[in-house]
Amino acid sequence: MEIRVLRQLVLQPMGKAQLSEAMGQKVISGQLNKVIRGLVTDQTIEPTIPEKPTSRLQKYRLTEKGRRLLEELGKGGGQS
Repeated sequence: MEIRVLRQLVLQPMGKAQLSEAMGQKVISGQLNKVIRGLVTDQTIEPTIPEKPTSRLQKYRLTEKGRRLLEELGKGGGQS
C-alpha cells in the first residue's frame, strides 16, 4: 500500500480523503492512516502544513527520498 500512496503523490499533493478515493476506497481506512504516518516518519512524504498536523486542509507530498525510492522501484520493475 505504501507504493500505491507514493505513486498517487507523484503528480500533486493530496489529502487523506483524496488518496483514499484515488485508491478506490470509500472511506479513510485505519490502514491508510497507519501507512501515511509511517511514510511521514520515514521522511518519504511530508505534510504541506507541518505546523498544523491535524488541519483539515493538510495534504502530503513526496520528498526527494520518496522520488528516489519510486525511481529505484521503476528501474527494478517492482510492482506493488
